Order: sequence, then structure tokens, then C-alpha cells
Amino acid sequence: MSKSLLTIGLSLSLLAPLSAQAGAKEDFQKIYSEAESAHKNAGNFQWTTTSSRLEEAESAAESGDYDKAKAMASEALKLAQESVDQREKQAEAWKNIAIGG
Repeated sequence: MSKSLLTIGLSLSLLAPLSAQAGAKEDFQKIYSEAESAHKNAGNFQWTTTSSRLEEAESAAESGDYDKAKAMASEALKLAQESVDQREKQAEAWKNIAIGG
């Protein structure tokens, strides 16, 4: 009986890191996808720093470091959202100048 419990315990302990990595990979992919979408949405206001963070995130993911990849993708998402905000503010400012506000 104790051998079977030991076998089950050992099996579960070996599976835990795999499930944790799968979650990190899925988290990375979700954040990376959102960052890419926001970056594209920025149009002509895309920041070069966002592109470099996306590249760093992709490189980290390819090497299996999903924690770093997720951190870089999160940073890219933040930068991309800020560039979209800038695009929207500039569009509003242009309207106010061209049409009068």
C-alpha cells in the first residue's frame, strides 16, 4: 500500500511543474496576443520600444522562459496601450485645432 502511495505522490510531484509551465505559456500567449493587437491599433503612433519588448518576449518564450516572456509581453502591452492613448489624444487635438474646439 505504501509503495502505491509513494508512486502516486512521485507522479503528482513530477506533473506539477508541467502544469505550472502550461499555465505560464497560456498566460504569455494571451498577453502577447493582446499586446500585438494593441500595437497594431496604434497605427502610425507605434512605439519602437513596444516592438523590442515583443521581440524579447518572443525570444524568451522560444527558449522556454515563460515567466520572462510573460513579463516582457506585459510590458509591451502597457506600452502599446499608451501608444494607442497617444494616437487618440492626437486625433482629438488635431480635430480641435482644425475644426476649432
